[in-house]
Amino acid sequence: MTLKLPLYFLLLFGTAGLVGQLPPAEVNTVFPAGQMISGGNFTGTAWVERLLVVEDEQRPVAVGNVTFAPKARSNWHHHPAGQSLLALDGLGYYQERGGPVRLLRKGETVQCPPGVEHWHGAANSQWFVQLAMTKEHPDGRVIWGEPVTDEEYRQGIAVERVSTDSLASTDDRYRHIATVASLTTLGDLERLQAALGDALDAGLTVNECKEVLVHLYAYTGFPRSIQGLRTLMAAVEDRQARGIQDEMGPEAGEVDDSVSRYERGRATLGELIGRPVEGRSDYGDFAPVIDVFLKEHLFADIFGRDVLTYHEREIATIGALSSMEGVAPMLRGHLGIALNLGFTAEQLSAVLQQIEDTAGADAASTAREVLAEVVEG
Repeated sequence: MTLKLPLYFLLLFGTAGLVGQLPPAEVNTVFPAGQMISGGNFTGTAWVERLLVVEDEQRPVAVGNVTFAPKARSNWHHHPAGQSLLALDGLGYYQERGGPVRLLRKGETVQCPPGVEHWHGAANSQWFVQLAMTKEHPDGRVIWGEPVTDEEYRQGIAVERVSTDSLASTDDRYRHIATVASLTTLGDLERLQAALGDALDAGLTVNECKEVLVHLYAYTGFPRSIQGLRTLMAAVEDRQARGIQDEMGPEAGEVDDSVSRYERGRATLGELIGRPVEGRSDYGDFAPVIDVFLKEHLFADIFGRDVLTYHEREIATIGALSSMEGVAPMLRGHLGIALNLGFTAEQLSAVLQQIEDTAGADAASTAREVLAEVVEG
């Protein structure tokens, strides 16, 4: 048996184009990510690193490392001589025709039987890295079929939603909320509509998405909030046209009005910062009406709505402020609130990674510097 570098991986993966944008640093591709895959046999963005071919007298085995971006997946296909998969990092989906979707986590393996049609790819909001080992066959290593439809792919989302532990599920919600908040702030409506669809796929209700957008008007202004709401309307209508019925979720509950709005707002702010609120800020002394608006409207009316938790509202706020310039003091304050509510620095760092994906490296770097100052302080 001999080993040599492969010369014929194109049959496996389609034509690979020039090296494009690489996966983020926190994705452990194990081997180099390789070349971005093109050619029509994949939905979404994926990379392949062609490693080697294990030669023997009967059936050589091609070995390749494949990295899938979230939601990316192969077409339906089968291997005349079968295929073995080893999950290296992230979370993936695997499904054989007519069978249930199986989740693939780091260290898990799949033996794809010869001739059995299947597909595999990344989870809805997580990257996936796999090692693929495919035997040679006179009919070829792989026979490609049609793309996996969104409806077929959502079977994997449903399985993931049931099986994912509560902590991972909660962190996943935070990532979606931060992404929606950031794109709303930036006014990137095309990407926002896609992000809202991802959030709904991940289990957020229509009313929860709506509440994130309503919450943001206090930080980004009515124009951005209203445009966000219109984008959500378009996303829901488009999904309905494709046969997707999203859960509306509960409406906001009744508010206790036995205490004045100002006092309710002051009590809420005290709960958020972890100490009683005494007096006013410097800008509140300069413009007392803003102190009234903040306590009565922001912290009493908006934070008092129970569609979102305080934790979720802070993630939305951090997502918005991290995507804006010149608001470091406000971002510092809300990162401090998040830590007081029980977020870890690692969780907040994961949220800021979403900001890098939406608002760019400079915005994320600035936010990370502010987070480091808050943690050190």
